[in-house]
Amino acid sequence: LAGCDSGFGQATARHLDAMGFQVFASVLDPQGPGAQELRRSCSPRLTLLQMDLTKPEDIQRVLQHIQDHTNSTGLWGLVNNAGFNDTIADAELSPLGKFRTCMEVNFFGSLELTKGLLPLLRSAGGRIVTVSSPAGDLPFPCLAAYGASKAALSLLMDTFRSELQPWGIKVSLVLPGYYKTGTTCDPAFWNLQKQQLVASLPR
Repeated sequence: LAGCDSGFGQATARHLDAMGFQVFASVLDPQGPGAQELRRSCSPRLTLLQMDLTKPEDIQRVLQHIQDHTNSTGLWGLVNNAGFNDTIADAELSPLGKFRTCMEVNFFGSLELTKGLLPLLRSAGGRIVTVSSPAGDLPFPCLAAYGASKAALSLLMDTFRSELQPWGIKVSLVLPGYYKTGTTCDPAFWNLQKQQLVASLPR
């Protein structure tokens, strides 16, 4: 499971652990409150792995760990849940770097993780569940960077679904509505982002 610091990822990790699965849960901050909550509430079967999807070395380290622990059994499932967005602004005003970061986390990171785990998923006849967004299907104003990255992710997973069907790998795409997860309802966070954006605009 990628992206278990909070929200859907954390809830899914707890649920699968309670069902008796061996869970590999990635978190951005292994000392953060989300990771601490998983340590407190889950069984020793759950393994926490630090991973920043913008860092290929983190992804490769996680891939190697999972391969070392599932090579003989294969992997039953992958949940691409990690996502990033810290900009709500017109595309014209959104820094190019924000577009790149959204693509790195929401698209390229999930792509690299999925490709790296396909041999294990294939050997177990596993499944891929990816959390995308309605913003990838509809042009929500002020969400260009996030929406474009999620549109790319959704199309990628639709393509994987066709390509992996002959191998018995199921691919599901989840487009949740608006939920209170992570920073979505943190006024202090969004006020800071607004101040930083305004400060970066040319005078």
